[in-house]
Amino acid sequence: MAPKYKIAVILAAHGEAETTRFMENYRVTRQTLAHASKVMPISNSLQKAISVTSSLKKLIRSRTNAQSSPHNRITRDQVVALQQHLDASPSSERFDFEVYSAFSASPPYVENIIEQTRFYDGQVIVSMSPVDNTLSCGQLCSYLAASRSPEELVKVKVLSRFWSDEKLYSMYCDYLFKEAPEHYRARAAVKEEKRVLLLLFHGTLVKDAKGNLPLFRTGREETMRFAERLQKIIMDDPRNSYGRIMTVYLNHNVGGEWTKPSFEEISAMLKREGSVVVDLFGCGYFADGNETIHRANELLSSSAVKEAASIPCVNSNLAFTDYLASKVNDAARQIISWR
Repeated sequence: MAPKYKIAVILAAHGEAETTRFMENYRVTRQTLAHASKVMPISNSLQKAISVTSSLKKLIRSRTNAQSSPHNRITRDQVVALQQHLDASPSSERFDFEVYSAFSASPPYVENIIEQTRFYDGQVIVSMSPVDNTLSCGQLCSYLAASRSPEELVKVKVLSRFWSDEKLYSMYCDYLFKEAPEHYRARAAVKEEKRVLLLLFHGTLVKDAKGNLPLFRTGREETMRFAERLQKIIMDDPRNSYGRIMTVYLNHNVGGEWTKPSFEEISAMLKREGSVVVDLFGCGYFADGNETIHRANELLSSSAVKEAASIPCVNSNLAFTDYLASKVNDAARQIISWR
């Protein structure tokens, strides 16, 4: 029997603090801002101030809501699900897959896992975000370009640009209408015009503090195309019973002007409208985290919304695992063919 090719599969996610403790959140925020400061001006003093303020807010909120970010745990669950799927697939006769979780802002860091698996027969690095930008996939690719020879890069495949894949849209629709049936059926009795679906996307910088266009790739255009396409596909799906589907951006509002409509703007609009039933779906993320888990409660407290509920991100859902496994298998075959 021919020996198997050993392939490292690295799920490269952002990473968040796993507790509400001040110092853990402070370190993660500082790491995030340190990365951001490489492409946009954020002084060291401002980084510290933002880190302190953000960490204090999470600590104070924990007194009434002890839920901490599930982001890292979900990513580890995704690793387990993907490992099991790959082990059971026909490709396991040719490839020995080892799946890892890795993060840019919290341990284990992406760079460390990449180095740890450097001498495998191949590395498939999955950028765990539907949309790419300089701060995510861009920094990852820059690191690889700076630390690998051309001969070594032949053994590496980075999976990104998910927003442009029609299979992702199909998987998202099936997830909404089939994989979360209990939630959807519970809402079906509400009159269509009163049912609203908010599609949550990570916001992007539009102009810097001086009114200039950002000098780095923000992913804004890709996010907008992703949002418009997904909104149309869901609205046109015969299973849909939402009266309105709206794009919402979750902004950080640091360093200039950000994308619109923001979550705060949509909340204000719904407050003026009166009683509606709202579902929130974090389709701009592959795993729930701090940016998604509190939004339903925030909407209820800041608007006249009658009911609000969060549909979980695709997380380690079976359909998403199938989707990733197909991508990984194709990448592994490409790596070996190039060798």
